[in-house]
Amino acid sequence: MKQTKVDRRLRRSLLFTLLLLGGLVTLSACSEEPVGPTAEEVGQRFYEAVQRGDFTTAAGLFIEKIPRQEIIAELERNRQELGDLEDFRLKDTVVNTVFSGRRYILKYKTRYSKKHATEGLILFQPVSDRIVRIEMHNVRTRD
Repeated sequence: MKQTKVDRRLRRSLLFTLLLLGGLVTLSACSEEPVGPTAEEVGQRFYEAVQRGDFTTAAGLFIEKIPRQEIIAELERNRQELGDLEDFRLKDTVVNTVFSGRRYILKYKTRYSKKHATEGLILFQPVSDRIVRIEMHNVRTRD
């Protein structure tokens, strides 16, 4: 049986489609896992450092755009107002995938020696290096 031009085009088109689908499956199978600790592990490390009063270590988990001394000063102000961190528990995690990476919102219930609070950490894992870093820390007291 003789192949026509239409048959050859159809076969090429089908082959191209299969190759394209195979490439997409391969790309989707690539790991989007962070290099180093996960967002939850970074949050755990942050609160453990705050609990120990090691604000330098806690500040080291933030993105480099925020000056470390500014973060340390804010953590010191929190300690003066709230007291020492006695307990923290992760209550909720929200993950948003954006073109440039993944953003994590971690919500915590915290208990300090003077007050209780609800806190949030916003972390970002860029596509470029896949390292999860804290972008923002928010404290809301019940008063």
